Amino acid sequence: MFESMFPALRRKKETELKSPQNIFDLFDEMWRQPFWGMEQFTTGFVPAVEVSEKEEEIVVRAEIPGLDTKDLDVTIENNYLVIKGEKKRENKEEKENFVHMECSYGSFYRTIPLTSEVDKDKIKATYKKGVLTITLPKVESARARRIAIDG
Repeated sequence: MFESMFPALRRKKETELKSPQNIFDLFDEMWRQPFWGMEQFTTGFVPAVEVSEKEEEIVVRAEIPGLDTKDLDVTIENNYLVIKGEKKRENKEEKENFVHMECSYGSFYRTIPLTSEVDKDKIKATYKKGVLTITLPKVESARARRIAIDG
């Protein structure tokens, strides 16, 4: 239903995603598809994500409380980090004509564009106290280098 209202949700398969080459590509994508990344329109749960880039690595943290590692799937596809999973409802409190539920449940899918090439063999992921932390080391050629100036 929402796909007809928001063309950005009619994305191609994740294997057909184009990786950004620079910051201008990211801005162009934002203007072409302003609702990109709004997965909450099609799912019941979207984890909050924090991405930080350092000289030697990219670190992604996602708040996904109440999951087991077997319910998570993390992949790298075409310079995108893809986090998928499902948060299952365990129980609910019922009283007479009252149902109380504040937690969100359902499957989720987050796609995070990577602005630098990463070493896929050295990626590490940990899940502790409801926070998924993914460390993506940059390949040597993608790291910034200081250039000496003669003169």
